[in-house]
Amino acid sequence: MDTLILAGLLGIVYLIWKQSSRTRVLAAWWIVILLCAGLLKYHITSGLGLGLTW
Repeated sequence: MDTLILAGLLGIVYLIWKQSSRTRVLAAWWIVILLCAGLLKYHITSGLGLGLTW
């Protein structure tokens, strides 16, 4: 999970460095945020399904 987050953030840094359009950078940012939220939700709910608590 950490590798996917880092890859997404590095991709956004690359888009900024390449001076892509602001729309592309913001779209990539929101995609990474949504994917992180989805992975976090999956990670937490699967842990709770195993009987783990917060």
